[in-house]
Amino acid sequence: APATTVEVRLNRRLLASTVVEADPSAALLSVEIPPGVAGALVDRLELHFEGPLTPVAGLLTSPDPQNGEIGGAGVRLPAGTSLVVQSAGKDVGDFAHIWVNGQDVAVGQRGYNLVALDKDGTVLDSVVFDTHASPASSAALAAWVAQWPVGTLIAGAVMDEASYALQAEAVAALASAGVAGDLRGKFRWSHAFIGAVGAPMGSGRGDLQLLQPATTYVGAPVDGAAVSGGVGWVLIK
Repeated sequence: APATTVEVRLNRRLLASTVVEADPSAALLSVEIPPGVAGALVDRLELHFEGPLTPVAGLLTSPDPQNGEIGGAGVRLPAGTSLVVQSAGKDVGDFAHIWVNGQDVAVGQRGYNLVALDKDGTVLDSVVFDTHASPASSAALAAWVAQWPVGTLIAGAVMDEASYALQAEAVAALASAGVAGDLRGKFRWSHAFIGAVGAPMGSGRGDLQLLQPATTYVGAPVDGAAVSGGVGWVLIK
């Protein structure tokens, strides 16, 4: 990581501050949590990095287990492209983000936030369909998906709620782009996905969650234009 220092805070209380090693593999930090600091309904652990920023396009990532393919139809984004999708239902964050090389291109409103991209990662359209409020939104969603040629990438994130008025035609339209998951009967669930028009059902990348936000990505998993530091893993004993 390019950061030079990092602070660890739990529920806003400073627990530790250290210099980040030049070799990221040696940058291990062990922190003891004093009695009484943890105990909130939801404890918030934060790492605050300080140091120079690195543009997301310049980040190296580990080999993709799917070789960069999206939707099982031979569709791939160019090397160095980052696409990150984040969804949160009303009770677990209430947001929808679709980051393309660090830029959030989602509309960010209730329902299915969808973005179409070509094979070069260029954004073709960004829309939202409120399938919570109106059954007619499902027909509009299906028509929107149907307009794109085979191979067009479809990224989607649910914000707030999208199940109450969701109809079968919208579920089928998303499935035609390789998207797995049927939100009908799943009130305020989070749903994030990346698929491709014409791909087999369920072959896209996706995440469907009830009790936490959902995230899926291709390339560097960065939700911003640049990064200062990164976390490899966290172990709690």
